[in-house]
Amino acid sequence: MEKKTGLILSFLIASTFTFAQTVSGKLKFGQGQVFEIEMKTNSTISQQAMGQSIDFKVDASANHSYAATNATDDNTTLRHEVQKINFAFDGMGQKQKFDSDNEKDLKGPFGKPVKDMLEKKYDMVIDPSGNVKMAFPEKITLTEGDSRMAIITNMMKGVMDLVQPPQKGKPSFFNVLPDTSSSVGSTWKTTAMENGGSSETEYKIAEITDTTIVIDFTENSNSESKAEMMGNSTTTRLKNKSIGKIILDRATNIVQEKSFNTESTGSTETSFGDLPVTSKTTTTIIVKAK
Repeated sequence: MEKKTGLILSFLIASTFTFAQTVSGKLKFGQGQVFEIEMKTNSTISQQAMGQSIDFKVDASANHSYAATNATDDNTTLRHEVQKINFAFDGMGQKQKFDSDNEKDLKGPFGKPVKDMLEKKYDMVIDPSGNVKMAFPEKITLTEGDSRMAIITNMMKGVMDLVQPPQKGKPSFFNVLPDTSSSVGSTWKTTAMENGGSSETEYKIAEITDTTIVIDFTENSNSESKAEMMGNSTTTRLKNKSIGKIILDRATNIVQEKSFNTESTGSTETSFGDLPVTSKTTTTIIVKAK
């Protein structure tokens, strides 16, 4: 009987300790530390036009990094660089491939803007929670590519936008947890407005282990993008819903992995009228600290 009672007490104590674990939003960077990030996206779009469905598919990836050039208790300065961009496009009877490591591709229609991206760098200063205190330059202007390729670049917008520094006062890539203490089951929301669109994201801590913090999230947003289709300018407006997971390093609160699926519905405004459009995108982001 005493042995059974002891086991029950041990279980209750262990359970209480597990559920009582709390985490804060403070990030811990090491001086000179480099975070290598690989982002992969797989997108499919179905566009209705003249009674027919036109399907597009883009698989894209990008490698970029942040280096902690100055890390203190009050703020951290990070230098951002893009190292590599790849993609494969299939749609409208054509297939395109691009590899930024291929000199021939850099001389093609995508070469100028991508080469420009690879040459651009920015520095940002973030507070202990990962909010941007300043970025320089505040905005990066890229060389314009072939307008006929706009539909492809819009489909891989998440990759193409990596070169742009976040705005002052906005969350950086590293800002995930709220400033207040949180535990398993804690929830919070964030909202954002950017490029004529808006988003609302709900987060929930699903699990806390000795080494990781696992967070589930759902994001609802609307977006607007412009492209060229059959020689005509178009504007696409979408409502998007993303469901995903974020894994943080328990010791530093820095992202290790982020993955999510996005489904979108809306329409494309053209000279022929409004054309219905749907899309699905899978995104995976892996972070390696060195």
